[in-house]
Amino acid sequence: MSSHRAFTLIELMVAVSIFAIVMLIGVGALLSLVETNRRAQAINSVMNNLNAAVESMSRSMRVGTSYYCSNSSIPPAPATLDDPQDCPDDGGVLLAFESAEGDSSESNDQIVYRLNGTQLERSLFSGASNTWVALTAPEVSIDTFDFFVIGSVRGDGIQPRILMRIKGSASVPGGSTQFTIQSSVVQRLLDL
Repeated sequence: MSSHRAFTLIELMVAVSIFAIVMLIGVGALLSLVETNRRAQAINSVMNNLNAAVESMSRSMRVGTSYYCSNSSIPPAPATLDDPQDCPDDGGVLLAFESAEGDSSESNDQIVYRLNGTQLERSLFSGASNTWVALTAPEVSIDTFDFFVIGSVRGDGIQPRILMRIKGSASVPGGSTQFTIQSSVVQRLLDL
């Protein structure tokens, strides 16, 4: 009789069981990493959208003039928007101003930003009906959006400054994420 070396059935079953357990743990970890990556990409996409909106607003505010801040999200008559108004203490939910390309003698060309429900909106025509455009994606839900404006009156010796404060949440796979953003803008034109 010749002797052959081989695995017993029990050794083979133990080896296959250990391999199956290791593979199960490995696949579980891989799936967890894929889900975490998907969530991180969704958060990154939402934050990029919000940062682009805030940067666009900051750029236009920086070169604007005649800032009008209000506690009402409904814009007043365009002629009222021509009168600068600060919101230093409680903040406002609507900000209108004359753009760098605007005509100060034209009362219907102010840029207006506001929070409408849970979306940031912009109007390039003094807040007239059907001129509002959403700046944020539907996944972004803004809870509070405040403008704090000082120095809006020309010649008051205070350089116009605007502080924007945004709080909200964003829907992402696996739930939602909270955010708070603050941005400060100083007018480029010297207030002399």
